[in-house]
Amino acid sequence: MENAVAIGLSQQMALKRWLDITANNLANLNTTAFKSEHPLFKEFLFNKVGATEMSFVEDYGSYRNLQEGELSHTGRPLDVAISGEGYFSIETEQGIRYTRNGSFRLDPEGNIVTINNDFLLDETGRKMSVNVQFQEITFAPDGTVTTGPGQTQKMEIVRFENPQVLKQVGDGLYDAEGFTPVPAVGAALVHRMLEKSNVQPILEMTAMIDIMRAYQSAQQLIDAEHDLQMKTIEEMPAVQ
Repeated sequence: MENAVAIGLSQQMALKRWLDITANNLANLNTTAFKSEHPLFKEFLFNKVGATEMSFVEDYGSYRNLQEGELSHTGRPLDVAISGEGYFSIETEQGIRYTRNGSFRLDPEGNIVTINNDFLLDETGRKMSVNVQFQEITFAPDGTVTTGPGQTQKMEIVRFENPQVLKQVGDGLYDAEGFTPVPAVGAALVHRMLEKSNVQPILEMTAMIDIMRAYQSAQQLIDAEHDLQMKTIEEMPAVQ
């Protein structure tokens, strides 16, 4: 009799995971270059000799929607978006990380850094830096950064054979976890623009409604099974 309860609980656990992912997508609706994630579930069959075959829900993982977000003009000289497949290389205290968030600024030494003071790297793995006395900074589509007197560096734009291997580590950064990137051939930079999140709020809100309805249905199954068990216990003859 506990089979229905176990199956219902497995469904509720999967639905909670789906709800957490959906809520995180909605929370990052306005996060620069954020990519929405979606859960993956599969059927787990329990088939023991002499027992009834049972079908459970198994949380298989998640996948990232890699569709490019809309580009928004900001006018800021250190804002740059990637058009196409690619990531900026960032040096952090935890090692090299990757991001599509191109909202940069200059630190007092003239290094181009993220909002968390992590360093943007060039194609040789060095920190990108400019002479702070020159205010005019331009980003060419191929990643070349130029200042007033013609000082240039070319930032590193990379891609991965399977971008799904990248692990989100917060602040728009991804950890490659040992996978080696390759140059992002075909990607182009767009100066004074940023990429918006690709979250579609209507779809996420619709998914949230579906999740709540499915959760309630699973709870009704569990409650019905519980009531049946209690009724069976009440009708059992008392032991003298």
